[in-house]
Amino acid sequence: MSSKNLSAGLQSYMIPGNNYGYTGVDLTGVGLQSFENTIAVGLVDESGSTTAFKFELENCIKEIIRSLRDSDYADKLLYAHYHFDTNFREVHGFKELVTINPDDYDGCWQGGGMTTLYDSETRVIQYIDDYSEKMRKERYLCNGILYVLTDGCDYGSSLTESAVTNALQNIVQNEGLESFMSILIGINDDNRVQNILEKHSQKCGFSQYIKAGNADRKTLSKIAGFITRSISSQSQALGSGGPSQLLKF
Repeated sequence: MSSKNLSAGLQSYMIPGNNYGYTGVDLTGVGLQSFENTIAVGLVDESGSTTAFKFELENCIKEIIRSLRDSDYADKLLYAHYHFDTNFREVHGFKELVTINPDDYDGCWQGGGMTTLYDSETRVIQYIDDYSEKMRKERYLCNGILYVLTDGCDYGSSLTESAVTNALQNIVQNEGLESFMSILIGINDDNRVQNILEKHSQKCGFSQYIKAGNADRKTLSKIAGFITRSISSQSQALGSGGPSQLLKF
C-alpha cells in the first residue's frame, strides 16, 4: 500500500456550504507556468468488486500519466485524481502534470467497500467547478475534462442522480471553464449493468458513455489510450470557445 502523501505542498480549499474540500496548486503568488490550462480529473472505482484487477487499474492510471507527459500539452495540464468505494478519497489534488511521477500511483488502490457513484461524481464535479472559478478569478483561461471509471452501478450513496445532474449543469452555467467534457466508462461485461450506467450517463448529462467491456489488461490499456487522446484533444481545443469532438473508443 502506498504511504506517499501525493497532495503534499498543495493548498487546501473547502466547498462552500459543505464539510469537505480538496487540494490544489496555490494560484496566487508564483502561480502556474501557463495562463492557458486544461484541468483533467480522474475518478476511479475501488470498490470490492475491482479487487481482482486492482494492479491493472493502477497500470492504467500510470499509462495515462506517462502518455500525457509525452504530449505537446504537458506543460499546460493540471491533473487531479480521486478514488471511491464506500468512502471518497483524494489520491492527490490539482497538480501541474509535469510535477507528477507515474510511479507515484504504485499501491494507490486501497479500497474494498461499496460503489457510492452518485456521491463521488457530485463531489468531484463540485471540486472542478470551484477550482476553475478560482482560476478564472486569477485570469487563467482553462477548460476541463473528467473521466469516471466504474465496474458497477451506484450502491450506498446518500445523494441521488439529480445531484449529479445539478452539479454538471452548474459547472456549465458558472462559466469558470471555457468548455467542459465528462466521460463515464463502464468496465463490465454484464449487459444489465452497462444499460443502467448508460441510462445514468444520459439522464445526468455526461458528454459521453463508453461501454468498455471486461476489465482485463487489454481493455484497460485501450481505455488508457482513449482517455489520453481525449484529454489531449480537449487541450488542443482550448481557445476555440468550445469543447473538442467526442472520440471513438
